Amino acid sequence: PYKQEGEGTSHLYRVVLKPDNTVRVDIDEENVYEGSLKEDWDVLKPKEIADPEDKKPDDWVDDSMMDDPEDKKPADWVDEDQKRIVDESAKKPDDWDDEEDGE
Repeated sequence: PYKQEGEGTSHLYRVVLKPDNTVRVDIDEENVYEGSLKEDWDVLKPKEIADPEDKKPDDWVDDSMMDDPEDKKPADWVDEDQKRIVDESAKKPDDWDDEEDGE
């Protein structure tokens, strides 16, 4: 129900969209429609159409993270314990305190 009186007549059309997906349509500052954008208008298409035949495979894993059985470390990989190089000639200073300074 929008105005179409005579030819050459100007009208002020205003559509107000609200964050909750409701809409209000005013023509010449007169409210002509107020309702839900989702339910009353075919503007918002579904993001995804559900497939009733769609099923997960039998071996599907629901864990968000899982180990890759074929995963291997690169040839140049260095483990943490291999990063430390022990200096055989090093010794603790004479004033070293194991409780205070650590081992």
